[in-house]
Amino acid sequence: MSNKIILSENNSIEFHIPRWNELPTIDLYMDQVIAFNQSNLGSFFEAVGLPQLTKSMINNYVKARIIDPPVNKKYGKLSLAMIVVVYILKSCYSTEEIRKLIDIGLGLPNNQTTYNRFCEAVENAVAAVFSGSIHIENLNEKGRERRYLVDNFSLSFACKIYVQYALNQ
Repeated sequence: MSNKIILSENNSIEFHIPRWNELPTIDLYMDQVIAFNQSNLGSFFEAVGLPQLTKSMINNYVKARIIDPPVNKKYGKLSLAMIVVVYILKSCYSTEEIRKLIDIGLGLPNNQTTYNRFCEAVENAVAAVFSGSIHIENLNEKGRERRYLVDNFSLSFACKIYVQYALNQ
């Protein structure tokens, strides 16, 4: 498997997070949860240098009370959605911050809508950043790649501290 992100001719990126109706309708064992995540998110996460989801990670999420424990060793649809969310957020946020974000999401009236909006927002953000549509004023500018990198780590910092600020209010 290649560790490169491939952009299409129109600079779009292929990155899709399974929506609620694409999640399995039956409860899954741990190995099935990992296989589902790997088949849907694994190649993209590998390409950007993030670790694959492991049994230890899921067990830690359960111990930290971020996701519900399995029932009869199986994870339901809501737990699977939470695992997907945590797996994505873990690259940026601490366990405690993720727990607070999950609690906010679960406090909203419709878990399916909340999850689907999360997926859409993440996909849109990734597409905007990887396509260069954020902060690129002159594509022919010398050193653009370095400037774009600076713009994005600055944006990342700003977004992260905003979320931390909002969680502590």
